[in-house]
Formats: sequence, C-alpha cells, structure tokens
Amino acid sequence: MQRLYVVGFNTELTTADSAETAFDRLADHMALHLESRVTGLRRADLIARAGETVIKSRRPEWADNHLSWRPVIVNDRTRALRLTIEHDLQTGGRFVCELTAADHASETSFRVVLGRRSDGRLTPARVDDLKPPRALRAVMADSALSCTDGSDHVTAAVTNVLTAQVRGICDWLTDLQRRLPVLVISAMRPSGASATLAHSAADQLTGLAHVVVISGWLALDAFNQGRSDHDRLVRDAGRLYWPDMDARHPWWDATALHGNHEELLARLTRMITPFSVVARGRDQLWDAVRAADDAAALDDLAETEAARANRFKALLDDERAQNLELLEENVRLEQQIRSLQVEIENRDAQQAYAASASVAPESGTPAPTRDFTEQWERWEARSEGALVFTERAKSSWADCVYEDFEGMWGALDALVGLAREWRSVDGNVGQRLEDWIRERTALKYAHSDEGLRRAGLDTFTFDERSLDRTPHIKLDDHTKPNKVGRIYFALDNVGRQWVVDHVGLKLHGV
Repeated sequence: MQRLYVVGFNTELTTADSAETAFDRLADHMALHLESRVTGLRRADLIARAGETVIKSRRPEWADNHLSWRPVIVNDRTRALRLTIEHDLQTGGRFVCELTAADHASETSFRVVLGRRSDGRLTPARVDDLKPPRALRAVMADSALSCTDGSDHVTAAVTNVLTAQVRGICDWLTDLQRRLPVLVISAMRPSGASATLAHSAADQLTGLAHVVVISGWLALDAFNQGRSDHDRLVRDAGRLYWPDMDARHPWWDATALHGNHEELLARLTRMITPFSVVARGRDQLWDAVRAADDAAALDDLAETEAARANRFKALLDDERAQNLELLEENVRLEQQIRSLQVEIENRDAQQAYAASASVAPESGTPAPTRDFTEQWERWEARSEGALVFTERAKSSWADCVYEDFEGMWGALDALVGLAREWRSVDGNVGQRLEDWIRERTALKYAHSDEGLRRAGLDTFTFDERSLDRTPHIKLDDHTKPNKVGRIYFALDNVGRQWVVDHVGLKLHGV
C-alpha cells in the first residue's frame, strides 16, 4: 500500500475509576464504521475473530466499502485490533483507510493510515479526499480519552489566544520538543471568515497540526514583537509554523482566508501529509503485540517434533518476510527523507521554476552527478554568456569534499537563469539584489563576507581585471565543515556577466 496520510498518538483515560479501558473505547469508535444497523456487527465481533464484510453504497455513483478486521489478543493488557476499509477508485486501484488500536506494556495507541493500493497497472490514480475518518473524529470528541504525541496534546479544538496568553504560545512555538506544526491565524473579530477557517482546519488537520487563533490587535502586536519578516504574522492572515523554526514557514493572506476554505484546507493537507508518512514510520505497538502473540504461540506448540519444526519454519518465514519488508521500507523512507529535505530547502525555487521560464531548467537537462566536467560548458551556454566559470571554480569543485552535489547542481542551475535575466535588464533589477534573488528562487544570497576580506581572499583577477569575490550563495550553514557549501562570484558590470571563481566549501573559518 502507498501510504499518503498517517496520524498516530497515545491515549489514556482521563479518569482512573472507569470500568472500561482506553483500548475498549478506541474499539467502540472503530466499530462505528461497521454500521451496525445495516450489518448487525458490533465491537464484540471485531474482538472475537478476524472477519470481513461489504457495505453497499447508498448512491449509485459511490463505490461499495469493503471492510476487513484482524484482532490480535494475547491477554487483557497485550492486544491489538486493525480495521481496514477499502473502496475502488475510478482511476484505478483502491483507496485504503487503516485504523489500528494497540495496547502493550501499559501504553495504548491509536493510528490512522490513508493510502492507495495499486491494481497492478502502471498508471497514476489521485486520492484527493484525505480527511479524518469517522473513528478519528469520535476519538477527538470523547472526553474520557486524553490523546498525546510526545509532549503535544492532540485535539480537534482551536486554541484562542488573547494578549495575556501570547507569551506562552511564543515559548511553545520554539519548544524543541514540539512535534506537530502549528497553524496560527490572525482574527480581529471572534467570528467571521478567519474564525470559521480555524474551526474547519482544527477538524481537517486533526493529528497533523495544531490550530491557534490570535485574537485582536494587542495580541497580534505582542505575538509579532521581535519577529523577523520570515516568521511574522500579518493581520487577518495565517502562517504554518514547522517544528523546525529555521525552516521557511508558508503563509496565506486575507484574500486566501476569505476565499475557498475547502480548497485551502486541501492544499494544507497535501503540504503536511507527506511529512506525516515519514515521521510516523512503522506502527511499533502493532508490531510489538504481533511479536508477543508469536511468542505466546511458540509456548503453545504441540509437543511433537514435527509440529515444532513446522511452526518454527513458519515463524522464520514470517520473520524473513517482515525483515525484507522492513529493509524495503527503510530504503523507501530514506529516499523520501532525502527528497523531502531537498523539497524544504528548495520549495520556493521549485515554485519559481514552474512559474518562470527564465529560471526553470530546460528539457533534456541531465540528471545531477558529482562530476560537473561536462556541465560547466552547458551552464555557460544556457546562460548565453551571462554566467562564466573560471578554471579556479572548476578545480575548486573537483578538489572539494562537499557532500550535497545535488543541492550544488540545483543552485548552479538556478544561478544560470538569474544571470541571464540580470543581463537582459543590464543589471538594473530595480531593487536590492538580495530581494530580487529571493523573489525568484530559494537561494540564500549575501553581497559581503567580512571573514573573506580579513583573510585577503576577497578579490581575484579575471581578463586582467581585479574583481570582487565577496558576493556569494550559501548552501547550508551552522553544520559540519564538509556540509557548508558556497558559490563565490563577481558581478562584472563591464562585461555584463557573473563570474564564478569558487564552487565548493566555505573558503574560510571551516
């Protein structure tokens, strides 16, 4: 199954004197999907044995729901229940909703996975309707359950913040233990489009993000105190704050908040859910209960050697299959992590590539490799002479140990389009070059480098002229020396070109 959405958290009862356990209440909420008035099935049927059923759709244009469930019961405190709901997609394959409640080692968890199961055809099948299932909404509405993800309290409620609470919210945003992103919305009135959006978002993004409303002018001013432009909240706007406060936090203005809420929430969901898949990983409590069940089964093996041998062989086969699945899952997750890291760092650049032909890579561009030997001339040719590389630049890349060659390749690709556009306007971009570059790409540009000047490396000679080497592009910072990438280049106003003299690691201080 291709997982597209994962929500998971631990649960416990809010009162210790309840006759039911948290697992029992989770199973009750999962049983809502059985539609007992139609099927006659209830929670006891889920727990008793594995089974399946089909619930016919109420409308001809809707697909039937195929339900299957599997309980794993070792004892009263080690047990799990998985309910899978599937229906056919018009574009091929099946939409899958997988609900899992698990109880192990005094810990109870609930997990929701939404995804797509392929029908074997190599064809795209979009799944746009990624919304919380009925069971998740019921868990959120259950006052007898407390839900947590690490130090985060998971809820479908909106947190309304007045001036007195702003300091606590600001401290929470910078808390390194926070796991979920926070959607912060500015609302000048307690009702209206912003407030309506906040309540819809709290429901839609349950388990994916918290929703906070900053109420009134005084609270907004207090919230923005000391903030820079990249994380400031605008009046009647919204901003999504990632747990990593150094990341770029996307925002939406008042027009978007007063527009189509359903479309905006769908965009938010598509933005967050890929990270939820990577962050959640495998369902560890489900695996632990299955392992305990296997261990209990081993204790109950028949005494005959043949029965023991057959059972042992079956367990080994199952373990090998699980190990192979884990290896494949690890490889896929590592690839996703690398891809998502690049996506976070270059999100604006990718959007600019799609929107502007001047920055977008041309068709037929080869895939990035560490060897740039054949690419230097291609970049120069694509820039139409606006970007040139000195021999020092080429040799500096060949000799360096900078790890992220794909990021460096992408940065040079973006630099080609920028240099070409800069030349087309004779270098008169009408604003600061830093702002001009930031509006078009995600590249981090700096026009000076005091450390480079003190080291006496701030100039170089090109075509018998002395040029300033201090303008540079930053790739990563505040990390290991072999991960601090730099592109140093001169703005040659005489030749109307950018002259790159160094590609690789930072020239000083590493």
